[in-house]
Amino acid sequence: MAKTLVLVVDRDDDFGVKGSVNTPVIGLQDALVAAVDLGVNDPEDSDVNGLFAGIKIYNEMKAEGKDVEIALICGDKTVGHRSDEALTKELDEVIEKVSPEYAVLVSDGAEDEYVYPIITTHLKISSVKKVYVKQTPGIEGFVYIVSKTLSDPAKKKRFLAPIGALITLIALIYIIADVSAFSVTESSSYLFNMTAPLVVLIIGILILNYAYDGTDAVLNRIDSWKQQVRENSVSAAFTLLAVAIFALGVVLSFYSVKDYLGNGFLYLALLFISNMIWPVAFSVLFSQAGRAVNQLVEYKAFDYGVLTSVIMGFGIAFVMQAVTDFLRSYMGFFLIDSSLVMIEVIVGVVLMIMSSSIAIMFKRLFQPKAAEAVPDEV
Repeated sequence: MAKTLVLVVDRDDDFGVKGSVNTPVIGLQDALVAAVDLGVNDPEDSDVNGLFAGIKIYNEMKAEGKDVEIALICGDKTVGHRSDEALTKELDEVIEKVSPEYAVLVSDGAEDEYVYPIITTHLKISSVKKVYVKQTPGIEGFVYIVSKTLSDPAKKKRFLAPIGALITLIALIYIIADVSAFSVTESSSYLFNMTAPLVVLIIGILILNYAYDGTDAVLNRIDSWKQQVRENSVSAAFTLLAVAIFALGVVLSFYSVKDYLGNGFLYLALLFISNMIWPVAFSVLFSQAGRAVNQLVEYKAFDYGVLTSVIMGFGIAFVMQAVTDFLRSYMGFFLIDSSLVMIEVIVGVVLMIMSSSIAIMFKRLFQPKAAEAVPDEV
């Protein structure tokens, strides 16, 4: 009889951070202890429900006479490549001890797209169970629920990021309009009019920073790079090269702007942005290449997300180049053939569509079983 593993995944390691649970956890009794440990420390955490749902599935399959085991694996509180690496290591350990042929993946559905590829490269997924917590909150708990929702990293990105991006975009439109008017009329009133948009811009940036944990991401990136240097990781060299390309782009763009200081702020801003597009694109390319090489060396696996992100990045770069070229030509700063702008737009859109198509294709290839399974609500 084929052995089935009921696998519960906690990508952000709430069990370890809040419940002080050492993972991976294998076996029914240890799983019960882990659920109680997290439940006592944070009874509102949805991961508690996820583990109890896994235990229920385990008991049901055991009652049917199936050869089944249950396990809990956790990632890292810094959600991203670090948490996925931790999940991969714990999954390998579980497979080595349990030797299952199939897995029943228990999930809350929020991060399936990240968890699926990791699991399906190691195990065949026979079923997927999505866990939803049933609630009927009253009006008096609305503010509390909103605050709890926005404290969750995944939900912050889902709800706050679009709001922050919209606020930032609106503020930039007003700032660009005022700067454009000032460059033409040189009236100081337009500079005073920029006060409110600048405040709104700062608010939008702060919201985006909170949504994406920008400060923590930068600090973690620095710590990760230091660790890579200490371990003589090949990705450290790629990261250094990416930073060097970006810094070189800033210096060259600055000097190119310096030669046109008499042409107004808007002209200088568009010129600087236009000159920075490709240094940024290539710095992202080398950064992602280092990540891909590191994955190949350490895990003998290629992260298709690197390929799609690089293609998407170059697609965005082409569209940005088209926008800056069009604005410079429209405002009379720089003459450029409109057909070239159209070609840049087409190439950019094609690359972005290609990136999305490749992501969908790889997702289907890596999780054929999961795609066919109908998620059940528990």
